[in-house]
Amino acid sequence: MYRQRYLYLILVLLFIFSSLDLYAYTAEDGIIDLDIWTEVTDTIPALNKNENPYLNKNEIYRRTLEDAVWIISGMIYGFTVKYTPLDLSRKVNESLEVTPIASIKWGDKKLEVIDTWFRNEKLSMQVRYFLDDSQVTRLKLWESNIFPDAQGIGVVSAFSGHQNRIESIKAGIKEALRNYLRIRSTNKPREISCRVLLGEPPYTTLDAGGYKSKVKITVKFTEIMPYSYY
Repeated sequence: MYRQRYLYLILVLLFIFSSLDLYAYTAEDGIIDLDIWTEVTDTIPALNKNENPYLNKNEIYRRTLEDAVWIISGMIYGFTVKYTPLDLSRKVNESLEVTPIASIKWGDKKLEVIDTWFRNEKLSMQVRYFLDDSQVTRLKLWESNIFPDAQGIGVVSAFSGHQNRIESIKAGIKEALRNYLRIRSTNKPREISCRVLLGEPPYTTLDAGGYKSKVKITVKFTEIMPYSYY
């Protein structure tokens, strides 16, 4: 009965989300499957002990779907990245910009929620996205040996809020770039500009008060600016 009640709620949210027919889709050109979870309580402890720590159910579902849309968009369209490494000797602060190139629309009818379940204070959701011809063609353009793959793990505190889940994925992108360049260049770059595509769904856990995301990317470098330019 408990499970049926929450399945009903997710279907209500999906009706609001897109008014879609969950059984109308066919996977002719490709599928992205994504398993994702969201805490059912805020990551920031409530100051008032009498306050209900549990989030509104619709908010839990919405947060999960928003994160899914961001990740799936990163697996189809990718991100533009500008990264300046920290350099204490030159008094240069680290900075990172990760900007989506494009996004699937909120309410995209090619997005399907396969299943949801509650366990260990988390809502887990299995999401499936059906690619159209243009999206498949876009992904094929990334299938080249000249575009390298890289992996990294990003860790960000969970106590600043749920939005840091996505920030941990961005940090994983940064670490992937660092890992790739560290073994190929002896000189620290001034700035890195590139486009990256998420090669697979990031694997995110909540451990010791931090979001930890393992990220795999494909990279198209635009410019690697050395300090010799200055």
